[in-house]
Amino acid sequence: MYLLDNSLHLRARVVLTVLFWLALAGVRCAEGALTTGRARQDAEASNGACPACVCGTMPPDTLRVIGGNASDIDRFPWMASLFYRARFTCGGSLINDRYVLTAAHCVARMEAAGFEVFLRRANIAELNEDAIRRRVVRIIANRYQQLRNNNDVALLLLESPPIRPEDGAVPICLPPGGPSDAFLDGREAVVTGWGTTETGELSERLQQLTVPILTNAQCRRTGYYRFQITAKMLCAGYLEGGRDSCQGDSGGPLQLPRTTGGRSVEADNQLHAEGGENPPHEQQMIVGVVSWGNECAQRNYPGVYARVTRFVSWIRSRSRGACWCD
Repeated sequence: MYLLDNSLHLRARVVLTVLFWLALAGVRCAEGALTTGRARQDAEASNGACPACVCGTMPPDTLRVIGGNASDIDRFPWMASLFYRARFTCGGSLINDRYVLTAAHCVARMEAAGFEVFLRRANIAELNEDAIRRRVVRIIANRYQQLRNNNDVALLLLESPPIRPEDGAVPICLPPGGPSDAFLDGREAVVTGWGTTETGELSERLQQLTVPILTNAQCRRTGYYRFQITAKMLCAGYLEGGRDSCQGDSGGPLQLPRTTGGRSVEADNQLHAEGGENPPHEQQMIVGVVSWGNECAQRNYPGVYARVTRFVSWIRSRSRGACWCD
């Protein structure tokens, strides 16, 4: 479970003099968003045709491992690692050719120019030759409420050139938007990241863990106060504790197959472990962004995630001009 780091949080204050100087500097904030860095015009972002691509896919011959073990980056080709001034801070997810989705608390009070995003980098301690590096030119956060940990999502606009299918990084699919997301309840999802392990140290290699999704009604009956769990949050984890996302996982994806039918990633894992054939994967969609929790893997305290279905319209409206995969 993510252990809240208050040093990463946005101060909820508005200072008129700051807005005055921002206006003089030509920085324009979109309504309901914190925006820093250099904005890219839609005309520039849409220059050229979008290549045909499919979101949320992974190579059929990729190594499969069941939760809690080191994972091959090829299995999660949308997984991004965020470094601020050369120091690893959080995870994120590539959602189209120009934007990475992460948690707002990961980028609050930080300058876009200080961030670098890496794709296809499995080990945060080593830089492999085929890793993709991009600087961040703009940060957009959705009315992040620090005290309630609400609206904990942010978009990072990457510098040019855009990410192309031939680069080896694949965007993850977005889920259906809107309040009707009961299809998530009771399903198992996979969370990935470089978070703290039992030793208290960050994992150098990408880790994965399968966790059950709880309804918000169930989550409000756990150790959290009822008012802490809002409609824009999603809980996932084991009530007995012992396994969870943690520090360093923040901003990373909680993902599951895009369709409700067919074989899941977990079923594919089991089939592969039993020596069965390697079937094609269903497309994966991001349903949560690792946000906060009461320490890590504590009994009766599941991990809390930003509920992505509630932000799909916002995500699409704030990333106009990007190329999306089907």
